[in-house]
Order: sequence, then structure tokens, then C-alpha cells
Amino acid sequence: MSTELFGTDGIRSRAGEFPLNSHAVAAIGQAIGERLNGKILVGQDTRMSSPWIFELLKQGISRTSGIIQDAGVIPTPAIALLTKWLGYSGGVMISASHNPYEDNGIKVFASDGTKLSDADEGEIEKRVSELLSSDKEREHTDRIPDRQISAANSTGWGERYQEILISHFPQGAWLAGLRIVLDCANGAMSEIAPGLLRRLGAEITVTHAFPNGTNINAACGAVHLESLTETMKSHSADFGVAFDGDGDRSLFVSGNGRLIDGDPVLLTMARRLRRSGQLNPAVVVGTLMTNFSLERMLSAEEIALTRVSVGDRFIFEEMSRSGAQLGGEPSGHIIFSDFRLSGDGLFTTLKLAEAIVSDHASLDVLTRDWAEAPQLLKNLRVKQKVPLETLPAVQEKMTEVNQELQGCGRLVVRYSGTEPLLRVMIESDDAARNDRLMAELLDTIRKAIG
Repeated sequence: MSTELFGTDGIRSRAGEFPLNSHAVAAIGQAIGERLNGKILVGQDTRMSSPWIFELLKQGISRTSGIIQDAGVIPTPAIALLTKWLGYSGGVMISASHNPYEDNGIKVFASDGTKLSDADEGEIEKRVSELLSSDKEREHTDRIPDRQISAANSTGWGERYQEILISHFPQGAWLAGLRIVLDCANGAMSEIAPGLLRRLGAEITVTHAFPNGTNINAACGAVHLESLTETMKSHSADFGVAFDGDGDRSLFVSGNGRLIDGDPVLLTMARRLRRSGQLNPAVVVGTLMTNFSLERMLSAEEIALTRVSVGDRFIFEEMSRSGAQLGGEPSGHIIFSDFRLSGDGLFTTLKLAEAIVSDHASLDVLTRDWAEAPQLLKNLRVKQKVPLETLPAVQEKMTEVNQELQGCGRLVVRYSGTEPLLRVMIESDDAARNDRLMAELLDTIRKAIG
């Protein structure tokens, strides 16, 4: 069995199964403790399995010189920010982000609040492999104990996170008069986001903020934006925001019911930074999934778009390398130069609200010229992630598609880093062409991989 644990966003699997069975989680805890070697801030989301994983990590870390500080239920970006801000040797977040409740994950942060390097992850994987001495320990499956789950957090860490966020904005109730609908995905933002926005004066309507351990991301939040869209129809609001389960990304719905994903948010923020002379260099970092329209619209304003692999860690790395002030992806991970860490759905919400308030303009007005190029995305579930370069028929078909899209669109074919999925995206100025090419390519892929 493969010992590879880390994907593009930490360790993730079905809770109770390797690498998140009891033996492996305790070994991961020990390996993390040995690697970080000091005080470690640990948070969790609202899945039934999160407290169980926390106890196992604590058990493993206790075998080392590492000392756990329990941050309770808290968003992922809070762990990254507090780890850096308060001088911890590292941080850990127990979450599977946007995945269903049956899954869970472990994200590890270095002392500067960034995700661990590939080298550090490799060392942890090597140590876990040494600690798990038998195949039986890997094949073991645990039943996740039932627990009473809520988003309540009396540790004080949520308040410290909020204080850091609001220090970057005007003092007082600067959101007074703004009406916002929140979809908290029954996740880690369920208490913190409503509390902070009320504190700043916003009039809010809150949905899906009552986690029970099994309803995180269930027909709600950023992965099911139809729920927020429907709620907005019956509420007179300036905008709506939907978070994912661990709060590191956010998607928006305008007052007129228009979907605003990460691309028009980047466009809006880039324009504001450019006007204030802060977009230096004149570069925005996106990903392979960034819509072609953003590239064209930024180019028209003499702003370059640099594309990297999907995942906020790759955006962060390129921002650090190039000095870019802004980066993000359509899924709603947006990274600002204020912190230069991971995506933060609540911070992004505050930044967008600030634009609305300071410009005296609605979200519809701020994004009025945004027109997304037709994009078709399909997810194909796979049993194995067979290297695409070993499939001649697929390579030949991809070459044909790329030739037809030259100058008017793009093709992206990649395996998900967190799920057993092959993602295929076709984007061009012609939706009918996208449909035809997608059908042809998927047929070729299915025949090749079974």
C-alpha cells in the first residue's frame, strides 16, 4: 500500500480508514510533534469525526516534546494566522474542507503560518511509515463514535482571530446599513462570521449555522450555492456569501441574484489596488482554472495574469516569489498581501464589503462588466489515477482539442489532489463547441481508463 499521505491540501480520506484510522492518526500526531517540536495550535471543523481525530493526534503528539493548544472549532485560516501571529512552532487543522462529513483531513502549518513544504511533508510521511510497522495497522478500520457537535467555542481563540482581522479595517460599525445573507455551510464559520459581521454593524440573515456533525456542506455552503441563491430571492440584501466547511473560501451572490465567484472578486480587488497605487507589480496570480475572461480583462488594463497549479498553496508560493499583492482561484480562495497566508473566506467578505461601502456602489455595479467565457467542467470518478501521458489515445485527442481551441479557449485535464476524480475543463467563446469537444474527449478517456 502506498505511503503517500499528503495531497494538494494536506491529508484527506474517509474518517476511520487509512490514513485516518486510529493507528495512522496517532502516528501522524507523533510525526508532526517530532517535526514541529514545540507548542502546536490545533483547531477543528464540525464533523462528527473531528473530536475523535483530535484525541488521537493529541495521543501521538504527547509521545514527543510537542505541546497541544486546543483552539476548538475554528476556521482553517484562523489557525494559519494565529500560528504566525502568536509565535507557535506550528499549527494543525482537522478538516476536509468542502468534502462531505464522512471525510476528514489534517492540514499542517509551519511556524510562519504557511503550509508545510514538500520536503517537510515527505519527512512526516517517512516517519509515519516507520511507525506503522504492519499492514494490519494500515488495513484497520475504525467506527467513528457519535458525538454531540456544535460550533460553540469558549477557548478565546476565535475572538483573537477576529481582532486580527478587524485591525485591517476602519474602526467602529463601518458596516452599518449593509444587509448581508450568510450561508455558513454548518461549518467552522457558523459562530465566528455572524458574530463579527454583527459587531461591525451589518444587518445579517444567517442560514446553515447549526452543525450537528453530519450536515457540514450538506446541500449548502460554497459547494451548493443554489441554497444561497434561493434564500436571496426572499430577502432584500446587498449581497450574500457562502463559506465552505472550514471557512477558507467564499462565494457570493449579488443583490440581483448574480453569482460572483473568485474571478470577478479578483478583478474588483485588482482594480481597487491599481487605483490606490498598491498593485505593484501589476500582476495577479490565478490558476489553471481561472476563467479566460479574467485574463483578457486584466490584460486590457495592463495587468498580467500568472497561472499556477490549482491550490492556494501554489498561489501563495508564486505570490511570495514574484511579490504579487493578490491571488486566488474561482472556487473562492483569495489571498491578499495583508497576511500572505491561506485563503480566508471571512477576510475576503470584509474586503468586498469594504469596496461596496467605500465606493458607494453595489456588488452588481462593481462587477457590471464581468462576462464569463463559457466554461464546461466535468468530474470523472476514477478507480486509479493512471498517468495521462501513458494513454496514447487520450493524448492524441487532447492534442486535437487544443488545436481547435487555439486562440479562442483552453483545455485543462488534471486529477484532483483531494478526491478520486479526473477534472476536465473546456473553455472558449462558444458553448456549443465546448459541449461537443467535452463529449468527444470524455468518451475517449472512458474507453482508455475503463
